[in-house]
Amino acid sequence: MPKKAAEEAESKKLDAARKKAEKDALLAEEERNAPSKAKTSKTAAKKTSAAPSRRPLNLDDLDEHPPQNDDNKNTALNATGIDNALDALSLTSGASASAQVERHPERRFKAAYAAYEARRMPEVEEEMKGLRRQQRVDVIRKEFERSPENPFNQVSVGFDASKEEIKEVREQEREKVEKRLGK
Repeated sequence: MPKKAAEEAESKKLDAARKKAEKDALLAEEERNAPSKAKTSKTAAKKTSAAPSRRPLNLDDLDEHPPQNDDNKNTALNATGIDNALDALSLTSGASASAQVERHPERRFKAAYAAYEARRMPEVEEEMKGLRRQQRVDVIRKEFERSPENPFNQVSVGFDASKEEIKEVREQEREKVEKRLGK
């Protein structure tokens, strides 16, 4: 009996070694056939500086074909923060600003205020425990008047504005963003 157990254990070891060798051979073959990539070491590379170097986003780097004109404009954007980065991306992608120009903010005011109040009420209750409900509503209303979520605080044009007027407003907003981001 002990010989049989020893033989089975030996055969299992040989079988495991054979499977490992096959696996290694397949992996080596796969690496040879795969497109070459930079080899990464098992140990992390030593960082040379504490923080990564921050440089402004250069719009010429994003273009496939850089502009051929020689107007010495500074095309770098300095966007720190999420909002500025999103604005910079909207400038570089050429995205239409049609969603930014509102023709009827009064139509969205009631729904926007209701959503803002529903979101802020628990927060204000926690912050100002001694106030009655109407006083909390007044506080929220004053906050909403200054909030960027208020449709009247967003870019808007008259309901009867022509296409040229809308285009002009979009360009003004684009110039404001470019000036703010340092283009």
